[in-house]
Amino acid sequence: MTVEDRQRTLSPAPDPELCGRDSDNEEPLWKMTWECQERPKDSRWLVAKGKEGHLLVPTDRIRGIECPELVSGAYSDKDHNYWQVAWERAQDWFPKLPWGAFGLGINAKGSRSHEQLHIHMSLVVQGVKDELDRAYAAHKMAEDLAHWPYQLITVNGWDAAQSKRDPRSYRVLHTDNLNFNLFAALHESMITIMGEKMAAQTLTVIGAKDGPKNGYYILNSRKDLTSPLDVPGIGCCDTLLICK
Repeated sequence: MTVEDRQRTLSPAPDPELCGRDSDNEEPLWKMTWECQERPKDSRWLVAKGKEGHLLVPTDRIRGIECPELVSGAYSDKDHNYWQVAWERAQDWFPKLPWGAFGLGINAKGSRSHEQLHIHMSLVVQGVKDELDRAYAAHKMAEDLAHWPYQLITVNGWDAAQSKRDPRSYRVLHTDNLNFNLFAALHESMITIMGEKMAAQTLTVIGAKDGPKNGYYILNSRKDLTSPLDVPGIGCCDTLLICK
């Protein structure tokens, strides 16, 4: 991709402190989008392959979840529905699942290792999908945005070494599709209503297929989120997804 072609694909980000600058060439993932010669024609994203999981990386300069252009602005329309694209691509990357589930995840600002927006596309750790299915069947998760901030459940993921269970608190929403702006929905529910910081949020999407109902489980947490059971929250998707 030539510099001229790259410039034509970019949408202006009005707040470089939150969204980044085009000249931030020291960030490896952003540098990769500059140099990459292999991406779908006219797309606004590319896929970076990892050992066990992959990343969907926008080819626009977007530092992370805190960029307001994801909520309302240059990257908020249907052509920038990165979650829908990531889900479609993940179905190609994970055609055979050992226990029937893959997921998507994005980390909070303080829990990520790159300063270019990326969505993890990975297998879900064993047991998590079954827990979510049981929670849905027991009516313990929200089915509309109005109730999402208040539906806290404990999900038993795994620690970084995959050696022991790591229970965390999540606010969980079931949705039938991903044909909406998930960043805007998160902002409305957790920032506008609850007064929280967008940069502190993590999001994970796990397919509900073959459970009590099809669709998707949308899990949100933050590091200082606590439940009445004193189960801590988390700022990353690592306990739920195998995303190395």
